[in-house]
Amino acid sequence: MADVNAPPPASGRSDGSGRFRDADRGQLLLVAGLVMAVSLVTLVILLNATIYSENLATRGVEAADGEALEVRAAAVEGAGSVVDATNRNATNESTHAEVRDGVSDGIAALDEDLLRTYAGRGGTLSLETDSSAIRNGRRIDAGIPETANETTVAGGVNRTRGLVLDLNASALAETSAASAPDDAFHVVLNASGGGTDEVYVYRNESATDLVTVAVGDDGDPPSVLCEIGASGDDRVAVDLTGGRLGGEPCPGLWPTALVDSGDAYDVGVENADAADGELTATVLPESGDAVASDLDPTAAVYDAAIDLRYRTAELRFETTIRVAPGEPDA
Repeated sequence: MADVNAPPPASGRSDGSGRFRDADRGQLLLVAGLVMAVSLVTLVILLNATIYSENLATRGVEAADGEALEVRAAAVEGAGSVVDATNRNATNESTHAEVRDGVSDGIAALDEDLLRTYAGRGGTLSLETDSSAIRNGRRIDAGIPETANETTVAGGVNRTRGLVLDLNASALAETSAASAPDDAFHVVLNASGGGTDEVYVYRNESATDLVTVAVGDDGDPPSVLCEIGASGDDRVAVDLTGGRLGGEPCPGLWPTALVDSGDAYDVGVENADAADGELTATVLPESGDAVASDLDPTAAVYDAAIDLRYRTAELRFETTIRVAPGEPDA
């Protein structure tokens, strides 16, 4: 340890005042050093505590967000299944009131199932809807008509979801993009304000084991979007509103202008004798409960708004979810 004792008095001094001043300076140096050391230690402790608290807070927010998203996803998936199952079970004699009641009952049953599932986590869950939050639609589930003339699938609609073609690959016409408007089976979307969009499905004449999907507008030669291998009696699903061909992504199948335009349009098919298979779709009428169609649509629910509430000791989550499975993305 350093010697901090006062030095002997300077020559010619006998009162000791210099010795006392030097001792005071040494003590001040010791005190200042001790204060600085304590300050540094305190600063380090506070910094570590702040970092630790921030990490805990961040993890808590992420966990809460993840749990809320999980609950919402389960509710959307379950409610979508309820809506589609109820629509599939509807018959030509079913009324919209009966179909809405079926959806309401299904949501109530789903509420009980999800409540039991999440009760094990200490959570309470509630799903609620009523007739005013359920919109009437029409569902088409029919074989593709064997005619070259245009067939109206649904006229005067504002929205379409779940428009899927299930086609026999070997029955599709062999042609090219340039000849598709004349030769190939295609879906026609006629906008009320004028103009059309077409989706063509055919076998590539240069490689007949390839099913090709092409899109065009106003009858002009289309552009090829996607192709998938298929031959013989293979079935190929063309999901127009979901943007998929044979289960693989195929973006651009549905016109973006018709996703949420608010304007009415007609859905039809042409050159249907150049294909064989089934067509399904659920549509929202522009007004009323009916649509013009050559394919005998049934009463259906187009979409439903459902109030979701979920609570735990750490989380309170409330939202309204709109359920419309198979609707095209914006």
